[in-house]
Amino acid sequence: MRLAAALALPALALLSGCAWSLVDDGHIREAPFADVVTRTAAARGDPRPEHVDARVVSQDEVPALLRASIEQEWPAAELARYQARLVAVGLWPPERDLLEETLLVARDEVAGFYLPESRVLYVVEGFHVPFSVRFFSALLRRDVMREVVLSHELVHLLQHLDAPRLFDASSWMEQDDAGEAVQAALEGDATHYGFRALMQGGSGALPDPAEMEAGLESEVSSSDGALAEAPGLLRLTLAFPYARGYPLSLAEGRMLLENPPASTEQVLHEERRFADFEVADLAGLEPALPAGCESLGQNTLGELGIWVLLHDLGAAEAAAASDGWDGDRYLAARCGGQLAFLWWTAWDSEAEAQEFERVYAGIAAAVAARAGLAAPPRSQRAGRAVVVWSDPLEGLAGLPDTAARRARISSLDELRAHFQLD
Repeated sequence: MRLAAALALPALALLSGCAWSLVDDGHIREAPFADVVTRTAAARGDPRPEHVDARVVSQDEVPALLRASIEQEWPAAELARYQARLVAVGLWPPERDLLEETLLVARDEVAGFYLPESRVLYVVEGFHVPFSVRFFSALLRRDVMREVVLSHELVHLLQHLDAPRLFDASSWMEQDDAGEAVQAALEGDATHYGFRALMQGGSGALPDPAEMEAGLESEVSSSDGALAEAPGLLRLTLAFPYARGYPLSLAEGRMLLENPPASTEQVLHEERRFADFEVADLAGLEPALPAGCESLGQNTLGELGIWVLLHDLGAAEAAAASDGWDGDRYLAARCGGQLAFLWWTAWDSEAEAQEFERVYAGIAAAVAARAGLAAPPRSQRAGRAVVVWSDPLEGLAGLPDTAARRARISSLDELRAHFQLD
């Protein structure tokens, strides 16, 4: 799963120093927190957990805690290979360290988080609280912002108890698109039922999805901290799982995690929520890599990832060119001291394949400059498929048709089966 998924609900401020505060002297107060736990479990229709380990940490403690969690799930060698794959296709600048950038953003933006390996949830102290929030909380005599954060992270604990395999980060190391889709389901569910738990306390109606999306996008765009300086892959995707997952949870309720989306296309387009798409396992191409080339593994960009790539590198028609996605898969390699890739993409129509090829050609030089390629990537189209490659992998361009193991799927279970993730 993309490392940005380690970030919890962004840009939330927390109260301190009030008589009704959930936190006293650096510790969560037992009685009001017990009420939050009861309301959160009831809002989601789950049994109340017997024990919940919830702790208060400072902003400065966040990076170390998340680093330990990430490094436990992602061995250093795999993390390096993952970053190299992103660099090869132009999604990540090679001079920036993916883990360090993620942790810098986390320190500024994370207000609470849940660590599955320890089943501990954390609330972060140190955020400025706007006057309007303090005033609203005083009227209600409730620590509203901490309730939101703690309820949200409590839902993650309940999700983990219900569907532990959705939290298995190792399943998503080569499945960024599916990982982003699952993250949207998890965050949408947590946002929905976290707010529903708050509303059970008599605080009004659930937030409007369109207003929430606009608010989250405004928070991200107006940030002046580490997020504002972060590479596009972090900055442009931070709000996605909350803004897009929340309306899915409102529509589907508990069924959302019973049958989560398998692609970001299924998240981005309501009418395509269960649309089928093509998957391709490119492992069969690895024996054909030129001498001196070492495989760095595979991954899938998906509609969201293609939009990020095109938008981040200056394509004015990024949204139109990524719409119409019907599947993709890339194989990255290190050939001597140079990165290289072969990328197979499928589209809903020949016209959409042509549009993608045209728009991608406009950023090919920028991809080469960012990834340090000797020349801009080239492409060839056959019907609804476009294959893109960088030197020296031109000889593999025809192999996705013959050596890739392909199928049409529509569900996460089918994706797991195709890539043998279980």
